[in-house]
Amino acid sequence: MSTANKRLWAGSAAIIFYSAHAATWLLRGAPANLLWTCHLGCLLVGIAILAGLPAFNAVGVLWLVLGNIMWCINLAGGGEFICTSQFTHLGGLLIGLWCARRSGFPGGSWLAALTGLAALHVLSGFITPARENINLAFRVFEGWEKIFPNFQVYRLFLLATAAVLFYAAERIARRFLVRTATPDL
Repeated sequence: MSTANKRLWAGSAAIIFYSAHAATWLLRGAPANLLWTCHLGCLLVGIAILAGLPAFNAVGVLWLVLGNIMWCINLAGGGEFICTSQFTHLGGLLIGLWCARRSGFPGGSWLAALTGLAALHVLSGFITPARENINLAFRVFEGWEKIFPNFQVYRLFLLATAAVLFYAAERIARRFLVRTATPDL
């Protein structure tokens, strides 16, 4: 299969994964959930692969790394398991990592991911309903109130934790993941 066909299949699959999960949220009458960072990370991976933009793929991968950690914490705490969430969380991450192995993981991606995450957090506070707490823009994650009684301290903790995670994940990816970069994938 040609490189262009592989890119078409991989990018399309990531977008289809996002779309399948988006359909679930739309059918449930909760469209704001389409804006969770992890879900958008999967969509970003798909768009980045189709457009040949390794830096955007790296941002999508980093968002998915963070999103998968939060998804696992949510599930471990009794959160609802939605079948289609596997598509975005696992499928999107695997496709993004596959692409990064071939096209590279640009330096500085951690900072772009952090900036995008902060912007998405603020945007979520303006355009999503407070009851959904999309991207944790309104209140402390349920069950963590005793640890973080102040929401602003919690926000700073989330931002600092994301910065460390993104930086570490980028360093690991640049060291171990990238085998041989082929610029056209």
